[in-house]
Amino acid sequence: MTVIATCAFRPTYDVAKSLEMHLAYIDEAAEAGADLVVFPETSLQGYPEDVRAFDSARVMEHLYEVAEPVPDGPSVAAIAAKAAERGVHVIYGLTEAGAGRGILYNTMVLTGPEGFVGRYRKVHLAVNEQAYWRPGHDWPVYDTPIGRIGMLICYDKAWPESCRELTLRGADLLVMSTAWGILPGHGEAGDNVWLRQYELFDRVRAAENGRWFVSSNFVGELGGIDYFGLSQIVDPLGEVVATTGTSDAGLAIATVDLVAGLAAARVANLGAFLIRDRRPETYRALRGELPIEIDG
Repeated sequence: MTVIATCAFRPTYDVAKSLEMHLAYIDEAAEAGADLVVFPETSLQGYPEDVRAFDSARVMEHLYEVAEPVPDGPSVAAIAAKAAERGVHVIYGLTEAGAGRGILYNTMVLTGPEGFVGRYRKVHLAVNEQAYWRPGHDWPVYDTPIGRIGMLICYDKAWPESCRELTLRGADLLVMSTAWGILPGHGEAGDNVWLRQYELFDRVRAAENGRWFVSSNFVGELGGIDYFGLSQIVDPLGEVVATTGTSDAGLAIATVDLVAGLAAARVANLGAFLIRDRRPETYRALRGELPIEIDG
């Protein structure tokens, strides 16, 4: 059995305060027996201000000021030390300082009892994000005592290809950190179009790949964006087994049998459907052999 904790996190631009909250939640999760605790996108330094209102020079100055190298940044080291102390795996988000001057990435870090395990750099950057971060170019899967973990960030989950790539590379557990807010003018927070899409994506990505899916989101307001939480654990049949809901900060925790969940999806789908029934030779537009017939 594996105990998974996912956090609905109140965001802040105060890195010291944010680090303190990360460490406290790791302690809380460990006391509950967690093997894995997950935090949102850029949870360490906060997601940049709403593109419709931001002062780009000030935002960039802040991002360069708070960016940390991975795995040698001071906050990165502190979280790694706490994960080792408590014997848990931790996944969280930050703005990563790249090797070259002025290079930043939107990154998830996976650390565990043995120290730094690996990172994932966001591949699909929204148009405003392209002003701050460079895109990643790979979908790594990490073999851990919990299982094989693949990571994705926010906008990535809008593409079926992201989770399909991770699944075909062997991931058992798809972990998605996000900073996903409501779309103004499109429904109240509890029934907003972006909230409904968020929940739909979580369940569909789990079900279409027959894999566990864990999401972690901010809750509350920061930088002109209202975040709705809904950090969740979804089983390989697309059923939500734990959620923080849409208003409260804190942890959603579930004790799950990862292997049994994968097996149940395999039985329901009459075997290894992703391999048996895929027809990649027919996906010619995806391979670039046919013109794309939509704008954009």
